[in-house]
Amino acid sequence: MTHVITALCTRKGDCVEVCPVECIVPAPTGNADWPFYYIDPDTCIDCGACIPVCPPEAIFTEDDVPAQYQDDIAKNKEYFTSGPGYWKYDLEKERVR
Repeated sequence: MTHVITALCTRKGDCVEVCPVECIVPAPTGNADWPFYYIDPDTCIDCGACIPVCPPEAIFTEDDVPAQYQDDIAKNKEYFTSGPGYWKYDLEKERVR
C-alpha cells in the first residue's frame, strides 16, 4: 500500500519537506494534465509523515481514499509511469502559499 495525494491538493508543498525518502514531487506549474503533487508508489515507505502536515488533508493511504477521489489513485501511479515523473524543481517556485 502507498499514500495518494488527491485532487484536494492545494500545492502547499509541506509534504515534500517532511518526506524522508523524497518520493513526493510537484507537477510542473501550469500543467493542466498534472495540476498537483504526486507520491511515487514504488518509493513511498508508508511512513505517513506527509499526512499530518497537509493543510487541506488531501493525502490518504491508498485503501482510505474517499470514493469521489478513487480516480486519483491511478493518476498518481500514471504520473510516474507515463507523466513527468521526477524532475529538477525549485520547491519555493512550485508551491502555492
